[in-house]
Amino acid sequence: MKKLLAGLVTGLLMLGTAGVAKANLIVNGSFENPARTGNSWAVYTSIEGWATTSGPGIEIQKNVAGASYDGVQHVELDSHGNSAMRQYIDTVIGQSYNLTFAYSPRPGVSSGSNLIDVLWNTVSLTSGLGITGTGAANTVWRIMNFTVIGTGSNLGDSLVFMATGNNDSLGGYIDAVSLTPVPDPATMLLFGSGLIGLASALRRKIR
Repeated sequence: MKKLLAGLVTGLLMLGTAGVAKANLIVNGSFENPARTGNSWAVYTSIEGWATTSGPGIEIQKNVAGASYDGVQHVELDSHGNSAMRQYIDTVIGQSYNLTFAYSPRPGVSSGSNLIDVLWNTVSLTSGLGITGTGAANTVWRIMNFTVIGTGSNLGDSLVFMATGNNDSLGGYIDAVSLTPVPDPATMLLFGSGLIGLASALRRKIR
């Protein structure tokens, strides 16, 4: 019986923490919408969740020059030329968030063309992220992680991805963008206490 209760508490705790971790606030972070057909690409002024802030637009690729990290589509930031895209996210003032995304250089292209920058409320997080794709036959994805703070702005906090390398229509790839709240220690303690109380109640009921 003790093992059963311990397993129940552990399972509920894992479910609770997983629920917090999966609360992704980014809309269309894997760029699956609009869906492309076949092996193709297109440049858009805006897509679900994202809008162009500079340059020709947002290029969505599907199996054109390298595989996606999540799903079957990803964004190339240097479309017909260097471009930037932005999404506004509703946040809680003072709340910490985990910002993660997958980055890959375009295969066969030097680091000078693959440079990107990421800005949170106009503050640069990356200072020119660039990895060479020279010699690569496929994408080489890396997961980038940052901690950002919400402002609770009425407009929403601004997340921008922009190409900063050679303006040659060959640039870095972005996929699997995620923004999740960092669990507050006090909240997790309260959650754990609640689980212990639930387990105690169940034990008394089973007896």
